[in-house]
Amino acid sequence: MSDSKLEPTGLDRQYNIPPLKKLVAMSVGMIIWFMIFTAMSRIQLYALVVLQLDIILVTIFVLTFTIIDIVNDPIEARISDETTRFTKRFGKRWVLILIGDVGMVIFLILMFIPWELKPGGGLADPDMTIFVVIWIALTLSIFDVFTTFQEMNEWATKNDMFRDQETRRRMALLEAFGANLIGLILAILMIPLLLSYFNAFDAQGKVANPNAFFYMALIVALIYSIGLPIKMYGFWEPKEMRTFRAELDEKIERPPFLQVVKRALSDKNWVAFMITSLQWAILNRVWIVGIDLWIIHGLGEDISVSIFPQLGIILGMFLFGVIAYWILKRKGSKNTFLIGIVISCVFFFLAMLTTNIWMFSLCAFLAGGGVGIQNAARSVFRLQALDDSILKHGTREEAQYNSVNGVIRSISSGIQIIILLLITITFGYNPALGTGNTDLAKFGLLFQITGALSILCLITGIIFWKLFDITPDKAESIKESLLKLGR
Repeated sequence: MSDSKLEPTGLDRQYNIPPLKKLVAMSVGMIIWFMIFTAMSRIQLYALVVLQLDIILVTIFVLTFTIIDIVNDPIEARISDETTRFTKRFGKRWVLILIGDVGMVIFLILMFIPWELKPGGGLADPDMTIFVVIWIALTLSIFDVFTTFQEMNEWATKNDMFRDQETRRRMALLEAFGANLIGLILAILMIPLLLSYFNAFDAQGKVANPNAFFYMALIVALIYSIGLPIKMYGFWEPKEMRTFRAELDEKIERPPFLQVVKRALSDKNWVAFMITSLQWAILNRVWIVGIDLWIIHGLGEDISVSIFPQLGIILGMFLFGVIAYWILKRKGSKNTFLIGIVISCVFFFLAMLTTNIWMFSLCAFLAGGGVGIQNAARSVFRLQALDDSILKHGTREEAQYNSVNGVIRSISSGIQIIILLLITITFGYNPALGTGNTDLAKFGLLFQITGALSILCLITGIIFWKLFDITPDKAESIKESLLKLGR
């Protein structure tokens, strides 16, 4: 890569390795993000079982949210990359991250405001149905607007702040501890336990306490707010970084937005990353929505029973995510990711063949191990792909590249609800029947969180293997070239 045709900027790009405490503070952000994301993801369970909205109406508000998400991502990215108002004083992206976090807290609460219900669930006044659908679509979409500001600017900050490969691997290891262990335990386990504590459902899987989801949202919002100052310390940009970005913004002429989009879609390593990001988003959404429905309607158990397979997948992600740190050093990010894909494919499929919650949880543990390896590798090759694009094109357009990824990843919510719609139609699942669904319908609920996810991982692995070509040596060469060029 040393033969790059880019001209040096003439700027002195000083780089100091970030201290460990900054990385730890950032990992706190991952912990609380998983909490608020998994709480938001219960909106379909709330709509289907508590409000008993028809699956078509739920599909409509999810697809509406998906379309708005696709449209707002590139707009917010352009704003993020072009803004210079706060750079010298607060950093290029720190204020935008904070705005995103505060908005997410507010609209999570508004999303789950209680409505007057009939005994057992369903709106007491059917004439309110359209208004409620519009309200959920609106609050969900605005929540996503703030989430987009937060996510794309966080990843852009990490890419700019972590310039050496060792720090990136250390951050991947901390994310394995923070996000995959503590974050997912607090998120995936705490949400069902809160709903169980507030007696959300009865033994037939129907509504017992109509306010349970609202109380859950309030508690999650409170915990998120407590952790926010720690996270924001981690994302505070050092003085040399703020100075450099302010000077670079004045010196570099940014290309038109559509040109950036074209670049992102032509960089095959970034496309490979986006495919894996889409797979991760689909897997997340299908699992979070599907596991609750299978537990309360497929098995006829209290929603708190979902802690067993959830705990299995979390421990697998954590333990194998830590192991992935050493695999990354020896095999590189591409081979590490493919190892994770193979493991997940096998054990998601085997989970479909299990006959009890304990064997299912064991398979979830091993499938989660594969996911943990994938996540650790993804956090590294995402930054490698961005570096590769910067060296090719000469400008730092991280937020806009991340926005293109956001557009692609936004499709995940639409894919997930279509999968649920197909399960409902094909297997005859009816949320209003609770545990009274047929055995075929209950198998359909199991298939969507096992067999379907195995197929998803297989397809993703094949595409990634064909596209991604950054080796460990190439990644190191790219880093050195960027530092020499002042980029």
